[in-house]
Amino acid sequence: MTRKHDLAPGLVVAAMAALALTAAACSSTPAASTTSTTTTTSTTPSITTSSTTLATTTATAATTSTTSTTPSTRTATTGPNGGVIPADFQPASFTSVSLDEWWLLGTARCLSGSGTCDAIVRTTDGGSSFVGIPSPPVSATDVTQLRFANALDGYAFDPELWATTNGGTSWTKIATTGEVTELEAADGEAYVLTCATSSASCQSVELLSSQVGTRDWQKVSTPTPVEYHAQFALSGEDLYLLAGGENDVLLYSADKGASFATRASPCHPSLDCSVTPAADGTPTLWSAAATGTEAGAWVSDNGGQTWHTASPLMAGFPNSLGLAAASSSVALAWPGQQTSGELPAAMDRTANGGKSYSTVLSSAWIVLWAGFSDPARAYAIVAAMDTGARGPTRLAESINGGVTWHQVVIKS
Repeated sequence: MTRKHDLAPGLVVAAMAALALTAAACSSTPAASTTSTTTTTSTTPSITTSSTTLATTTATAATTSTTSTTPSTRTATTGPNGGVIPADFQPASFTSVSLDEWWLLGTARCLSGSGTCDAIVRTTDGGSSFVGIPSPPVSATDVTQLRFANALDGYAFDPELWATTNGGTSWTKIATTGEVTELEAADGEAYVLTCATSSASCQSVELLSSQVGTRDWQKVSTPTPVEYHAQFALSGEDLYLLAGGENDVLLYSADKGASFATRASPCHPSLDCSVTPAADGTPTLWSAAATGTEAGAWVSDNGGQTWHTASPLMAGFPNSLGLAAASSSVALAWPGQQTSGELPAAMDRTANGGKSYSTVLSSAWIVLWAGFSDPARAYAIVAAMDTGARGPTRLAESINGGVTWHQVVIKS
């Protein structure tokens, strides 16, 4: 029922499952350091459809940015100075508040002792350099996702919920009615979906909201019960909620959940479905709807009032389809189209609203998540597939709307 890895407040997101490993100890504040992590760079061309090589061009800081409008009376505007990047860091969740400022939650070698721990790294220059910052003092299976609403207010979650109001210098556990499966924040408001711990298979789901920077979470009343397979997405103040369950409907709110209108739903009852707003700020929505045998892609130009198919006639997508949208014309789909006798590509791209798709990442890769921060700039968490085994995760970036990709090197 979850759609994870989102790009964070005010920026458009898509979602997939995250890597979760065991152990603890990465939550201690890293010692300040100016020593850079040893990194091997490459002049290999960007990813091609037949290559498993990522170019290791370091990301260039953006010249423009979109920042959160969350009001704050605090004098501090940034989090901790940060320190060394933990060794063997592998990203699992990405969040950003502008084109320059991002965070990655992942796993790494523990700073003390042995084993694998949760770790967070941050960049304030568009990925040119990173620092390690503290993560919640829990094991890597207690929080697997990360969102920041602004430079100071952030959330680590799934299944537990932890919050910071000082950029990650410290974290506080938030009591909830159940496991937190999804969280998004935009326009000064945060929302979560919780699955009651007493409910088998998450049949009982609640939507909660809180003003960013506070710990006062309240249940959002909806005209339709929120059930299994529920999912939501934010675009500024606009809230889109797929209620899930047997009578899956799409609910829309323009007033932070105070009232809802019912929109058309492209989903099949009791099956996985997601909605994803486009990054260009229009009312465009894309939806990935499982059917049981395959998934269909759908697009709406009017905020879900009507939908039309965005799937090619001769080939569908796997049920695990994920979508990231730049506009009503441009979107990324992973895994790619299913064709007879062939493995689907890791990622396909359409530039004509789903009439046709072309491969941008071959089946030599697996995409765990992808999303746009603006119509040109996209990010993905990927791993190479070698004889069926998945390699370490990496962060990839595209600056041309998902046409070509390069690796972002996590270095000081």
